[in-house]
Amino acid sequence: MTTTTSAAEAESRRATFRPSQHRVTFAGVLRSEWVKLTSVRSIGWAIAIAVVITAGLGALAGLATLATAPEGAIEQGAFADMPVAALGTAGLLVSQLVFAVLGVIAITGEYGSGQIRSSLTAVPRRLPVLGAKALVLGLIAFVASGIALAIGMASTIGVALAFGLELDAMDIGLDAPFAILGGATYLALLTVFSLAIGALVRSGAGAIAIALGVLLVLPTVVGLVPFEFVQEASPYLLPNAGLTMSLPGAEPGEDFWRALAVTAAWPAVALLGAAAAMLRRDA
Repeated sequence: MTTTTSAAEAESRRATFRPSQHRVTFAGVLRSEWVKLTSVRSIGWAIAIAVVITAGLGALAGLATLATAPEGAIEQGAFADMPVAALGTAGLLVSQLVFAVLGVIAITGEYGSGQIRSSLTAVPRRLPVLGAKALVLGLIAFVASGIALAIGMASTIGVALAFGLELDAMDIGLDAPFAILGGATYLALLTVFSLAIGALVRSGAGAIAIALGVLLVLPTVVGLVPFEFVQEASPYLLPNAGLTMSLPGAEPGEDFWRALAVTAAWPAVALLGAAAAMLRRDA
């Protein structure tokens, strides 16, 4: 009796089944991730804080440099060729920490709330979810940091003009645009790296500890080891390579392209590990 009833129910479901015309496409997954990331309040606050820090510290660095100058130093030309690009990107040293946390909470928040199950149910292949989230978050970080760095540069120039410096006396040239582009690229790749670490670890606290360890602890440890081969590895650390891209005068050349390749390799390797982990384990 039970077998007959089950067979009848299965036949009824087959008779009423209608194939859906909708297919899961990568463009649809991108739109979904855009909606999710732009509607989470904590991510919005993290981006706002990062923008304020990046732009504000640049202006503050210029203000501190000029305000503490000896009396008459500006008039005597002590600040000829003032490095506006170096001062305008000073906020990167702090804002990189905020962007690292941003990348972590963008994925671990879903694991904490259980929303990741819904995402992976809607996209059973899983990898498009990770790829779309990395693309959307990287684009958001690139645009936000680029705007913040541009504001920081403009604010630094404004502060210098307010102290009586002539625009011709400031060392701007191509340094400022390249510093903005390099800094925004670094922060975008750093955000994607932190996202991948969050997907790999699935713990907000653990992923933040790893990301900040890479940014703060690892360079310090490498700098303290008194072996030449260890010191030669220093340029291949993520923060060292990333900050090299935003240095004044970092126009496309051997050092710039090496720094870009190293900076891109870190999130690439982390994404490969996160993708392998997502395919092997349950949500």
